[in-house]
Amino acid sequence: MPTRRTALGLLGAALAARGAAAQGFPSRPVRILIPYPPGGGTDALVRPFSERFRLRLGQPVVIENRGGAATNIGMEAAARSAPDGHTLIVNADNVAYFPFLYRSLPYDLFRDFAPVGYMAETPLVIAVNPAVPAATLEDFVALAKASPDRFSFANPSVGSPHHLGFELFAREAGIRMVQAQYRGGGPATNDVIAGHVHMGVFSLGSVSRHFAAGTLKPYALLSPRRSAIAPDIPTTAEAGLPRAVNALRFLLLAPAGTPREVVATLHAAMAATLAEPELVAQLTAAGFEITVSTPEEAAAALRAERDRWAPILPGLNLDLG
Repeated sequence: MPTRRTALGLLGAALAARGAAAQGFPSRPVRILIPYPPGGGTDALVRPFSERFRLRLGQPVVIENRGGAATNIGMEAAARSAPDGHTLIVNADNVAYFPFLYRSLPYDLFRDFAPVGYMAETPLVIAVNPAVPAATLEDFVALAKASPDRFSFANPSVGSPHHLGFELFAREAGIRMVQAQYRGGGPATNDVIAGHVHMGVFSLGSVSRHFAAGTLKPYALLSPRRSAIAPDIPTTAEAGLPRAVNALRFLLLAPAGTPREVVATLHAAMAATLAEPELVAQLTAAGFEITVSTPEEAAAALRAERDRWAPILPGLNLDLG
């Protein structure tokens, strides 16, 4: 839910928004780019959000999927858009560490974008096929240490938050596993359910139904705290692995140079929209936790995410071109 600091900041944002409103913003439909193909998890967040966001802005909100190149196509399009607040993009904050994965990017996150604020996050969960002979994550770690390379991990995408969450877990636990590479979370999930691969890291919302059906067994959230979405699932911190923490955290970005008053208007509308109880209930059911931040908090968090991975990623040799 929105933090107290954010709630108190809304008054100042609303006052600043009056200046933007006097300038006529928004004066036409607002476009939100989603840098993934249609039907993915980001759509499940942005599309319900946009239906209410438009009412706050008083203009239509148009969603445009610009998938491809690990979100870099959509990010480049957003970075090159006019900095007037009428084109925005929602992406996960793992783009903060892309400079450590790609030799050349068509944009600079910290130069070319102005954060509007964080919106929500999806916890990541370590889960296994139920036939794996370990009841808890601690039991699994003991088995994996005793038999290196006996167990396998379904990697949905090299360099993804799921993959890097697994790498943090494996490093801190001191285990070694075989990695099977996939093109997306769907095939990876299916193969863990089928028993072709032992373990995966999944977004909680995408696999909750498999936990209920007994076709996947949850071990732990890659989180320092339990989630209100699934309070019965323990965390990696509880298993003695406090640094094995990662999540899918989504934020709203505008092109750099967007006037501060326009960013303030967008932030106030975003925060108010994400505080609506019906939308909160809908997004919670889809596996999202609402985590609204101010633009300043978002900028600081992106820098912290970049700095967190700076000493880790070079050692993984994940040069993606």
